[in-house]
Amino acid sequence: MNKMHRTLSLFNTLTRRVEPVVPVEEGKISLYTCGPTVYNFAHIGNLRTFLFQDLLKRTFRAGGYAVTHCMNITDVEDKIIRDSQAGLPAEATNEQRHGAMTALTERFTAIFLDDLETLRIQKAEFLPRATAYIGQMIHLIQDLEAKGLAYPREGSVYYRIAGLPQYGCLAHLDREGMQAGASVDADEYERDSVTDFVLWKAGKPGEPSWDSPWGPGRPGWHIECSAMGMELLGERVDIHSGGVDLIFPHHENEIAQSEGCLGHRWVNHWVHGEFLMVEGQKMAKSLGNFFTLRDLIEKGVDPIALRYAIQSNHYRKVLNFSFEGLRAAENSLKRIRAFRKRMEGEGQGGGGPWAEALVPLVRLEQARTEFWAAMADDLNTPEALAALFTLISDLNAQDDHVALTRDERNAVLAFLDEADAIFAAWPQEAASLDAEVEAFIEARRAAKAAKNWAEADRVRDQLKALGIVLEDRKDGSVGWRKG
Repeated sequence: MNKMHRTLSLFNTLTRRVEPVVPVEEGKISLYTCGPTVYNFAHIGNLRTFLFQDLLKRTFRAGGYAVTHCMNITDVEDKIIRDSQAGLPAEATNEQRHGAMTALTERFTAIFLDDLETLRIQKAEFLPRATAYIGQMIHLIQDLEAKGLAYPREGSVYYRIAGLPQYGCLAHLDREGMQAGASVDADEYERDSVTDFVLWKAGKPGEPSWDSPWGPGRPGWHIECSAMGMELLGERVDIHSGGVDLIFPHHENEIAQSEGCLGHRWVNHWVHGEFLMVEGQKMAKSLGNFFTLRDLIEKGVDPIALRYAIQSNHYRKVLNFSFEGLRAAENSLKRIRAFRKRMEGEGQGGGGPWAEALVPLVRLEQARTEFWAAMADDLNTPEALAALFTLISDLNAQDDHVALTRDERNAVLAFLDEADAIFAAWPQEAASLDAEVEAFIEARRAAKAAKNWAEADRVRDQLKALGIVLEDRKDGSVGWRKG
């Protein structure tokens, strides 16, 4: 492999081993991640998955790869239909039903994308909405029918899992114990009820529908990602990612659909992030421990501290979120940022001999080697950050006695930039803050122009959480200062 591209290894759910990622095309990574189902606010458990995927993408980019990322927006699905159609009369037209569904999904898509921006999660190159790919889904189902892997029944179409020998390979299912011949219409179901699953659902009263060769209906959830992924990333994908809750049935069914159609492996590396608990318990509104990003910002939480708290834990370990952990994350970031400011300065070393003196550039290269060895080993962020903090301790001690030279300080700053390209939590402050604040001010201006006062107030609160005070001027312009 070209020396410009670091070899990075990830745990592959398919093989249950940590394996080097060998891209289909040298130097390029195709990445598909399952995006949100846009019927409500994303909670911090959802956001953990998207933060892990951002870390994954940024690590490959920092490692020298060109990454093409596709993240779908699920805008037609059981819960979306349930919530969007609730207030419509029985006689509502199909057009009205589609309109109500679109209004709901557009609202929550915008909120989700705003959350990603607040958390400095890089936007995907492709953000396909499922409803824009109904034609591709129908074509894929027809291909599966032609291959004998799908069959119609009463206006619906089902996948025949008995026709695919490798079904169950991702979730490592015991096919001997499965009941054959039955079928299931639900998008989500338990592992012990593995049966033929729905590709196309016959239209029902009170639901929006699309025309199809099997009559009016709508796609099943699983077919959506297969159709969008193959359409936008092609017949061979390097990495497909999501939370562990998607391994079965969703990703298992994606493999069945895609590989049943293609006749060869579709995805080389399946990578899944673990769950998030809150103070040792599963999130639940009834327990009062269910948080969205907006909930935390209202409590004064810095979104970047949340980003760091999540990413500093290994993605394959269950994360126990706590406010104590957030405070620890804030303190860690203060330490890195203070070190950065120190390196930006000229140093106040006392001079003279020091028994524990080290060669700063040699020590820096050791830290860089340790940092990348950890990140290349299944994104081991705790070890990578440990290498960074040990470097900070060593160089602070050195600088106390023998000030680092300007060249040495610049080399350290370059490494901090290299690491921040992945963690996005300690950038060069002035440039980063200016761009971030201006983006928020523009979002607030647009909200006020649209007379969306709640959104304008929310943006102001976000800025307040960053320590920024806005000043509305008489001429209509907006100034800001650090509070």
